[in-house]
Amino acid sequence: CQESMPKCFSKFPSCRLVMDATEITQDVPRRLDEKSLNYSSYKSRYTAKSVVSVAPNGTIVHVSDLYPGSTSDVAIVEDSKILDQLVPGDMVIADKGFTIQRLLPCGVTLNIPPFLTNKTQFTAEELTRCRDIARARIHVERVNQRIKCFRILDHIPQHMLPYSSIIFKVCCSLVNLQSPVLAEVAENYKIIV
Repeated sequence: CQESMPKCFSKFPSCRLVMDATEITQDVPRRLDEKSLNYSSYKSRYTAKSVVSVAPNGTIVHVSDLYPGSTSDVAIVEDSKILDQLVPGDMVIADKGFTIQRLLPCGVTLNIPPFLTNKTQFTAEELTRCRDIARARIHVERVNQRIKCFRILDHIPQHMLPYSSIIFKVCCSLVNLQSPVLAEVAENYKIIV
């Protein structure tokens, strides 16, 4: 991980994972109890949701199963057991929705943007921190965008729902076979190939 650490992670040298959730649309479930579980109020439609974790170099290193769209990011991370892979000294970078501090193994840190509480604006230090985290997080968002380029994930029909997690994971594997997301990693990739 250290050898392939991009420059944009210079302020986060111990980062091992950058995680983000992504949602894909699906047919309206037939059963009433599944309808409420799969409805995403954030997307205002029926979705399935996964947490994708990438290494700092942009390689997908973990993909959770697909969960109903209303499932919280924290619940998916807890159920997927990805944090069990980390060791003391490691850092996870994520979005504000990933309030997973209580789930982290001893010695592992979480770096999320600060929350704006009881004040009208961030301090200069908080703004710098937000910007640095955003520069690091953009790569997982780019990876999620690549995943969604597969037309099979445009919409999961009812008859394919039992296979949706497998389909999603295969698409993620195919993203790892594409050219690297980061330009500086792509330059090294061309030299090696």
